[in-house]
Amino acid sequence: MRITHLRGVELTDPAPEDVAGFYEQIWGLQRVATGGESVYLRGTGPEHHILSIHPGTQTTVRGYRLGLADRAGVGEAAEELGARADTRIVAGPGPLESPGGGYGLRITDPDGREIELSAGAAPAGDPDAAPGGPPIRPTKVSHVVLNSPNADAYLQLLIEVLGFRVADETEHMVFLKCNLDHHSVAIARAPHASLNHVAFEVLTVEDVLAGVEHMRAHGFETIWGPGRHPQGMNAFGYFLAPNGQVVEYTAEVEQIPDDELAPRFWVPEDYEVYDDWADVSSLRPTPATRTLMRGVPEAARHGAS
Repeated sequence: MRITHLRGVELTDPAPEDVAGFYEQIWGLQRVATGGESVYLRGTGPEHHILSIHPGTQTTVRGYRLGLADRAGVGEAAEELGARADTRIVAGPGPLESPGGGYGLRITDPDGREIELSAGAAPAGDPDAAPGGPPIRPTKVSHVVLNSPNADAYLQLLIEVLGFRVADETEHMVFLKCNLDHHSVAIARAPHASLNHVAFEVLTVEDVLAGVEHMRAHGFETIWGPGRHPQGMNAFGYFLAPNGQVVEYTAEVEQIPDDELAPRFWVPEDYEVYDDWADVSSLRPTPATRTLMRGVPEAARHGAS
């Protein structure tokens, strides 16, 4: 199985419109569809939507969406996954009912979330100029980092079943790639399931820095950064969204062909400052930031290990 890219992330929240308001008015995404109480938001890239927000009793991650090359790839994935005793298909394969359409299936992860595997969605048109809107416009979801109490089982699913490759590793986190990007998903070992953060890619380091200033002008101070990660070499600035989830502007993610992949186990002594606008304090998150990234424990869901 060959995953092509991370298509988007699905959130739940008791007040989807309030969450959508932040992402539209401050963060720089654009609404493309509404269905019931659910809201679908796009970036400036080709994906129909990269973030969807659905009604729910808890602010959490409902799941995420991974791309396959074509409909035949979905069929092959369904056959492969259906033959495995350790993987449960909960929907499809079949036409997708969500905005943008396409063809796909959904499986559960070890923590009870859903992962969509899909292809053939309608591409987004040109983004609106949105005069007077946020000056920073993310192109796509760069990566999602999930805290998991079932990290070993989760890594087995992503690597052995879905074909992700390990890019780098630390004591607490494993970075996984599915294309040239250094990582599209990362799994953090944690006592409970929760969202660590979602990273949205902008075009340049200058856009990350402009995003930091833009957010500060709207009352959102960075909780980490700006800086540049040694794993992936991406520039970053982290913020706490009004719904309590951590979000990141990022740019210049390292591009690694599979034949040049050389995973490394990082220790703090390996970290270096790479930019003249960053300092040593940007290398590691503070204890307060780590607490925010641990997230609120997700309610137990059917299918979780």
